[in-house]
Amino acid sequence: MKLERIVVTNDDGIDAPGLAVAERLAATLADEVWVFAPATDQSGMAQALSMHHPLRVRDHGPRRHSVTGTPADCVMVALGTELMGGQRPDLVLSGVNWGHNLSDSVMYSGTVGAAVAAAHFDLPAIALSQAFTDRAAFDFSVTETWGRAVVAALWAARQEHGCAWNINFPMCDPDAVNGLRFTRQVGGSMAAPRLVEQRDSRGQSYRWMAFERGLESVDHAHSDAAALRADYVSAMPLKRERCDEARLAAVGVGREWTLRARPAPAARGAG
Repeated sequence: MKLERIVVTNDDGIDAPGLAVAERLAATLADEVWVFAPATDQSGMAQALSMHHPLRVRDHGPRRHSVTGTPADCVMVALGTELMGGQRPDLVLSGVNWGHNLSDSVMYSGTVGAAVAAAHFDLPAIALSQAFTDRAAFDFSVTETWGRAVVAALWAARQEHGCAWNINFPMCDPDAVNGLRFTRQVGGSMAAPRLVEQRDSRGQSYRWMAFERGLESVDHAHSDAAALRADYVSAMPLKRERCDEARLAAVGVGREWTLRARPAPAARGAG
């Protein structure tokens, strides 16, 4: 597998160690590697686009750029500016995120959001995330060992139109990885929001977003969470469309309901 060009982005920012891992991975797969990454941490931004402020692009060396926007913004800059000379990439890699993106968090992940944004424009895209047991102890050895094989396998199975994949690597010894398992998203890891209140130096209240969460409650045999617990690399295909086809079929595609006209409001002062 050797491609002409790959675009690499992430949601942790231009200086994140996982981005360097993705760049090295991309360099083994393509002649040209282009980086368009957020200038700052954009975790949790999903597919958000910056519609109300300008985007500033800064060079960080040959084919490396930071963008003052979201991960999806970075994809738009790569595709919608002259920076790549009008050439489309063959593949978009997003990551490598430090921390898994499983279950409910898939909907909020900026790493995943960038991949889906690329798929909207018929580009193959893969979101890469590395699970951890200690946030402070960066260890991407599983991704570095198995990342190329996983990307090559998904590239071989690509479709004519863009498809996005959400890939999660377990935290274990690289030799302990049992293989690649195709999984589905099963919700349940986020039980409730929990906003943590603190006080600034002036005594004013502010809050940090947090959640009551735990993957232990996600016990479906074919879930992404179950795959990681069993030391498999999880691979889940993602759709661009959000329509619930099963629900639509249940109510009837194209079915029409007649809405009754609202009653005329009572005249003021009547009665």
